[in-house]
Amino acid sequence: MSKLRSEDTPRPSRARVVRHDSPLGWWEMAFGTPAPVLAGFVRGYCGWREHASAPLVRIEPPTSDVPLIILFESPVLALDPDAPGRTEAFGSFVAGLYDRFTLVGSQGLVAGVQVNLSPIGARLLLDRPMAEFANRMVSLDDVWGAEGNRLTDRLAESPDWDGRFDILDREIAARVSAARPAHPCVTWAMKTLLATSGQVRISRLARETGWSPRHLAARVQAEFGLRPKTLARVLRLGRAVETLRQEGVVRLAEVAADCGYYDQAHFSRDFRQFTGLTPTEFLRSRLPDAGGVAVAR
Repeated sequence: MSKLRSEDTPRPSRARVVRHDSPLGWWEMAFGTPAPVLAGFVRGYCGWREHASAPLVRIEPPTSDVPLIILFESPVLALDPDAPGRTEAFGSFVAGLYDRFTLVGSQGLVAGVQVNLSPIGARLLLDRPMAEFANRMVSLDDVWGAEGNRLTDRLAESPDWDGRFDILDREIAARVSAARPAHPCVTWAMKTLLATSGQVRISRLARETGWSPRHLAARVQAEFGLRPKTLARVLRLGRAVETLRQEGVVRLAEVAADCGYYDQAHFSRDFRQFTGLTPTEFLRSRLPDAGGVAVAR
């Protein structure tokens, strides 16, 4: 019996797939790790298909991830947190860094893929200052025009998640390598904020760059959309949210201490300010099987 040639050997799937089926509806979530060359730029991929039994509204707290959403089926609805009856339909889009939560609704069949970019990766991928995207969802048509439509078609036509993640690897690597980077001091400040999950003094960042705190704040905001102090708070909150999203028992006091809050009361105040929920309400609102966090609206 002849041996398989190396190119004929099946490649292990790079997608970790989670499926759910219940009275809530059904969904499939496919998680993928980007190619090593994209380390520091792309945190991960998440492809999904779902059909909810009733309209779902999910809460998206502010984090350090910059999401690029490419949809194959049906739009998503952006709900105004201050006026829940006010909605806007979006196809594929990119959202910048936020300093508040957003509400996203879906109904019927929805399918697409989400690229979770680091702020530095988003700045390079989009090749423009992220201040243009701060606290906004921007249609991919307005960012890449016909090129965005072609990428959407290629992803939709790919037969599986592995193929889609491969396409994204190539597209993002090409765009990142051709982009003009931000000023090295601004990039260093952002890397330090990310590496410490916001637990670094802004005065230290200013001192290390040789800039005044005011000048550093203006440069960081211009390139990434938020000022350093706000970013630091969002990063601490984002780390806590990542922990609370995980299924299982969560000890809030331990989460607060790990994320750099003075005490649990400080953690609860910040959490409610940024998400509109208490940590306990957030935990109760988790959907099973990586389905996100749903709220009543």
